[in-house]
Amino acid sequence: MLRYAPLRLAADERIVFTQRGYIPFGTTSLSMAGVLLTITTRRLLFAPVRVWGLRSFGESWVRAKSISLQDVTGVKPAAGARLTIRSRFGDSVSFVAILPTGVGPVWQSRAAVPYRDETVRRIREACGLGEPGSRAAESDDGGAST
Repeated sequence: MLRYAPLRLAADERIVFTQRGYIPFGTTSLSMAGVLLTITTRRLLFAPVRVWGLRSFGESWVRAKSISLQDVTGVKPAAGARLTIRSRFGDSVSFVAILPTGVGPVWQSRAAVPYRDETVRRIREACGLGEPGSRAAESDDGGAST
């Protein structure tokens, strides 16, 4: 039984979009931690997966990847269903989208490219980064057509 850790939202914050996925181990396609990426009206939140409701050892590490929308400077798609989120502090977070239903094994990411593209679009929209190719957005697509 997979569940996600509860999100801590501010009183004036609401959820806009969610996408299941995982944070990959380095540049590999292996899963470091299963997460639910949640876009709110103020932040990008990463809620770690919990198996049978039990906390995982990396839960605080996953939560630390969360970022304010104001601090996001770039979001770009990468090979497969991976996307990269960059902050104004020079940090970057890789996220790999998986299908919205099912257990969520790593190989589901092969079919999740449309979900990656929608996630990139939603993050850019929430952060006010504009569309790909605009001055505010990054011009390098990073392989969105894969």
